[in-house]
Amino acid sequence: MTPNTAGSRVLVRAAYVAQYPDPVAFRAGETVEVGDPDTEFPEWFWCRGPDAREGWVHSSFLSRTTGRATGARDYSAKELTVEAGATGRVVHVLGEWAYLELDDGRCGWLPASAIDAAV
Repeated sequence: MTPNTAGSRVLVRAAYVAQYPDPVAFRAGETVEVGDPDTEFPEWFWCRGPDAREGWVHSSFLSRTTGRATGARDYSAKELTVEAGATGRVVHVLGEWAYLELDDGRCGWLPASAIDAAV
């Protein structure tokens, strides 16, 4: 079972390698160019941030999902490269992706399917 409550302790059960080395990031209020939705996860949109970096952004971080939007809150699409067995806590889960803070201090996104509730 994938934990989906903020603060839940988790165990990474499957290793994951980050797909984008320098992904989109923006601050609340900055302008973001919104592109097409993901075909598998339609609540995620391909976006270009104010520094021209691109990546997937969940609709909850955007003022709108077409054209030019503003960041509703600070965001980074940074994914984690992690080995199975790592532990941490859930910051939030959105559209089948979990943003985690690992016990080693790193933060970033992982597919929610790669984590389980820590025992």
